[in-house]
Amino acid sequence: MKINAIFPCGGASTRAGLGYSKLKFNIGGMPLLCKTLTAFCRQDVSRLIIACADEDREWIAQAIDNVDADITICKGGDNRTASVRNALSCVEDDCDLVIVHDGARPFVKKALIDRTVACAIKWGNGVAALPVSDSLRIVENGLSEAVDRSKYWAVQTPQIFDAKKLKEAYAQAELEGKSFSDDASLYEQYIGKIYLVEGDSDNTKITYASDLSRFVPETFFAGCGWDTHQLVEGRPLILGGVNVPHDKGLLGHSDADVLTHAIMDALLSASHNGDIGRLFPDTDPAFKNISSIILLKNVLGLLKSQGYRVGNVSATIMAQKPRLAEFIPIIEETLAEAMDIDVTRVSITATTTEKLGLVGREEAISCNAYCALYQK
Repeated sequence: MKINAIFPCGGASTRAGLGYSKLKFNIGGMPLLCKTLTAFCRQDVSRLIIACADEDREWIAQAIDNVDADITICKGGDNRTASVRNALSCVEDDCDLVIVHDGARPFVKKALIDRTVACAIKWGNGVAALPVSDSLRIVENGLSEAVDRSKYWAVQTPQIFDAKKLKEAYAQAELEGKSFSDDASLYEQYIGKIYLVEGDSDNTKITYASDLSRFVPETFFAGCGWDTHQLVEGRPLILGGVNVPHDKGLLGHSDADVLTHAIMDALLSASHNGDIGRLFPDTDPAFKNISSIILLKNVLGLLKSQGYRVGNVSATIMAQKPRLAEFIPIIEETLAEAMDIDVTRVSITATTTEKLGLVGREEAISCNAYCALYQK
C-alpha cells in the first residue's frame, strides 16, 4: 500500500493578520508548516507534496531541509481545487491512496491519520469530521430558522481517497470548470459516497490571529505588596470590598481598604507600574472616600492594556480583632469578581500577631499580598 500526501498551501494568509505567511509562524521551534508535515513522516507515506504560492516557494524549500521525508513542491493554484489538481500531477504513478491535509492544520494526531487511512482502505475514502456542538440557525432574506444540529458534522482534514478515483474526479471538475471548498465535496460530486471518520477537536485549522495567540509564549512575573492602616472609631471597616462589622474602622483618604491596597501594590509591583500612592495620591480629592474596589478595577484595566493577565493572588490579613474567618469566602468572591478571575485563584487568610505590636494592640491592621502575572 503506497500513500502520498498533498498539502494545499496556496492561500495568502491575510486573515491571520501577521503580515507574512501563517505557515512561517514558529511553533515549538519550527515553522507551522513543518510541524504539519512531520505528522505525515510515516513509513506508509512515501511522498509529501506541497502546493504553494510562488512567493513562498523559496522559504518553504529552505524550511523543509529539516524534515526527513521525500518532499515535492509544486505551484499552487488560484483556489484550493486548483492547488490540489496541480499537486495530483506530482503523485507517484503506483500510488494507492492520496491524503489531502491542510498545511495550516498542524496538530493532527497519528491516531486520527490511522483511523482515516483504515477507512479509506476499506471503503475507498475516509474523511475526518466532528459532530457540530453549537446550535445552528439558517438565515435567508433576513429571517432565521433553527436547524437540527444532530444532522450536521463539521468537516476537517485529513481526507483520504483512492488515488485513481480522485484523479478522475479532479479531471472531470477541470473539464466543467468547477471548484469546491474541499476534496470530499468534489469526490462526492463525481465519484460517490463519502465515509466519515470521527475527527479530533484539537485538530484545528489556523486561520485567524486569535488561533495563533495560544502559541505565543507567556512571561511570568511575581509581585508583592504590603499596607498598614490605623484603626479608629467612627469609620467603617472595609476589607476586600466587604463591610466587616466592628467598633472601629481604618483611617485613610479612600475607604482605607488595607487588603485591596496590598493586592493593588502587588499587581503594580509585578508589572513595574509603581504603587498606589503614585497612581492614586491622597492629595487628589477625586479619591476621597472612594471604594478601593473601583481603584482595583482601574489597576486591572491598566494591566490589561499592557497585555497582562492575573494568574493568582494570595494575601494575609493581620488583625487582632475582629475574627474574620466567616467573612473570608465573601471577600474572596468580591475580589475575584473585581479582577475577573475564578475565585479559586484568590486565596485570603487571616491571622493575629499574638497581641504583639501595632496589630496586637488593636491599633492597626496590616496586610501582605503576592500575585502572579503573565504577559504575552
